[in-house]
Amino acid sequence: MYQYFNAAQGLKKMFIAAIGVIICMVCAALGGAGTVVSAGAGSLASAGILVLFAVVAAIGMIVFSIISIVGLYGAGKDIEGCRTAFILTIINLVVSVLKNFFKSAPVLGLVFELAGDVISFLTTFYVCTSVASVMLSIGANDVASMGEIVWKITLVCDIILVVMAILVMIPGLTIIAGISTFIVLIVSLVAQILYLVFLSKSYHALGA
Repeated sequence: MYQYFNAAQGLKKMFIAAIGVIICMVCAALGGAGTVVSAGAGSLASAGILVLFAVVAAIGMIVFSIISIVGLYGAGKDIEGCRTAFILTIINLVVSVLKNFFKSAPVLGLVFELAGDVISFLTTFYVCTSVASVMLSIGANDVASMGEIVWKITLVCDIILVVMAILVMIPGLTIIAGISTFIVLIVSLVAQILYLVFLSKSYHALGA
């Protein structure tokens, strides 16, 4: 039977990195909010500490993102779909740079933003489907089913978010679009949690 040592270690890195990014995002948000409150209350010392806290959290996000990419590269050594996802991730980094570069040009900025969203989904799709295929080959059918659920929920949420982004610009539909977007974001959070569980179960199934 084929040994998926690289894939197991890679998926484990991706799981750890995803957890790390989420924690850093929460810490950065709390640090930013705390800075505003402390500055408003006149506590400059506390505000300075919170700014440093937010900066460290931001650096942590970058570090964990790199770990995730390294993990995806490792998984790609054994799984073709993960190799494709790795290439898409690198392309998305370039697209992100171009999006920021052209942010003063609304049309180009929107094009690169939509391109980034599509590439991001495709990355998730290739990871989920290729890893799910491996899970089926080793008899972990329940894990494989979870991967399919994740990418399908992600696709539906992404499509709805694009539609809501258009509707929010139409007078009279702003509130409905806003409420719908909030609900979709909650569902997206659930999908992200399922994705983490999928990665965890996958690398455990491969013996990591």
